[in-house]
Amino acid sequence: MDDLAQPFQQWLFEEGKSPKTIESYVGDIKGYQRFLEEKAVSDQQPLSRFSFVRYKQHLLEQQFAVSTINKKINSLKVFNDFLQKNGIVSEGYIQLKRDRVQIAAGSEHIVTALSEEEVDRFLFYLEDHTKVSTRNKLIAYLLLYTGIRVSELVGIKLSDIDTLTSTLLIRGKGGKVVTARLN
Repeated sequence: MDDLAQPFQQWLFEEGKSPKTIESYVGDIKGYQRFLEEKAVSDQQPLSRFSFVRYKQHLLEQQFAVSTINKKINSLKVFNDFLQKNGIVSEGYIQLKRDRVQIAAGSEHIVTALSEEEVDRFLFYLEDHTKVSTRNKLIAYLLLYTGIRVSELVGIKLSDIDTLTSTLLIRGKGGKVVTARLN
């Protein structure tokens, strides 16, 4: 299966996946391959339902986080799609609805948002020019009002700001480009 890593990587690139996504998928596939070699599961076929189920069980026994297991399952699903499209396997062995590890109801991460009072206090603080620089004030406003990720914020360049149309170009996750109005 090692000889499939490079064509898989090339296929992901041609599908328009971001470099980080490609790195993650290929890393997960290599981890699956190591499992096959260590557990003496037949690696004659690059993917089978039997080997996938054993791998998933192994991840559960190793007490990986549910989100990590589901990410690895997703990577294997994409790999399965690649194998099918190239005629290497004849069927889809992984179905995300069936195979993803379900999170128990109520155990999801709770996301807390600022209350109106906290936002008002924050905005009041930002107006104190002796404590907050113009740069930091801009950063705070962008994070508060656009919902962009910190990684997207640090990727903004001066050329992304269009003062004529009062818009900001934001390069998001997966290479997505979004325009935000600045007024």
